[in-house]
Amino acid sequence: MKNILIVIFCTFALITQAQTDEEIKTIFENKKSHIGYFINPYIQIGEIAGSTAVFPGIGAGVTFNNKLTLELSYKFIVNEYTPDGELDERLYLDQKYGALKLEYSFFSTKAVHLNLPIEIGIGHTELDLKDSYESDTLSSPSGDPWFAYFEPGLAIEINLMKYIKFNIGAGYRITSSVSYRSLSEKDIMGLTFSMGFKIGIF
Repeated sequence: MKNILIVIFCTFALITQAQTDEEIKTIFENKKSHIGYFINPYIQIGEIAGSTAVFPGIGAGVTFNNKLTLELSYKFIVNEYTPDGELDERLYLDQKYGALKLEYSFFSTKAVHLNLPIEIGIGHTELDLKDSYESDTLSSPSGDPWFAYFEPGLAIEINLMKYIKFNIGAGYRITSSVSYRSLSEKDIMGLTFSMGFKIGIF
């Protein structure tokens, strides 16, 4: 009996020593998360109220393990045009958007890979006087409705350099109800096409 106890004790001591010398492997390993930072100048185009709207934009965000991205972005229509249904040609459509963008990258270490972006935000629309009519006595129409929007998409991203990525993609903008003069949500919803650069530490 005494010999058996000695063997059990020695075996237990060896197992304990082995566990202290070697890291325990588990199914769910506790890996350290890598956090990166970037800015994202981009441009987007899409049809709004019967014409092609051009949106320059800027975003800034963080990446987690170079896969999941959280980004805050802002964009606005830069070209002046009168929307369909508006009778006064001296007015142009002015829109601005602010959003939180979530994006997941598949095979992000590959030179060319696929991204799945989802944009959730708030938009603002109004009609202003075109630059060529600012000297007129006409005042801008009252009312400036806000609306929520949701824009899922798909993008191809290219790792150009260590600190620079190029992306090009398409999405579809879905909005809440809008009612402003001749404009409705149907005039704002639709396909979008974007391209831009992410510059930062990934």
